[in-house]
Amino acid sequence: MGKKVKDIGYEEEIAFEQMLITDNIGRPDLIIIDRQVQEKGIRTRMDLLTLKQKGNSDYQFCVIEVKLGNNPELVGKVATQLEGYVKRLEDKFDIYKKTYELNFKQKQELGLFDKSLNINIVPDILGVVVVGGYSMIAEKRITDLRAKSPDIQIIQFKNRINL
Repeated sequence: MGKKVKDIGYEEEIAFEQMLITDNIGRPDLIIIDRQVQEKGIRTRMDLLTLKQKGNSDYQFCVIEVKLGNNPELVGKVATQLEGYVKRLEDKFDIYKKTYELNFKQKQELGLFDKSLNINIVPDILGVVVVGGYSMIAEKRITDLRAKSPDIQIIQFKNRINL
């Protein structure tokens, strides 16, 4: 069992990502606009690209990296990944803004988003790591990650049973 916990199951991480998507549908304050975002010529993918409401119709991009608690990338690689994604969005902000404002309107027309929502994507990109499962392993890795990258924002989900 210990070996299974140590092994990374990417299918399991994708399933966790899918749960996050379905559990956050219909929120005007956080809109999941795309998943597994990859640019031509770049191998890495942003797990979730979201729009976080700043006020009224102003939204900012927020990249969410989804990791299971047993993923060794939590020791530090995820911080570098996240910084790279945020920098990519900052460097190409106008292109991403235009693309995803159009993407949002198209999804609205398909009935996937509330038709009364108006969005204006503004600068100031956020990056967040969401960690789920394997809490005992994750706690140590998150502590180490915060020591190496104190500014990183991490949200941890725990599947604790309290009877």
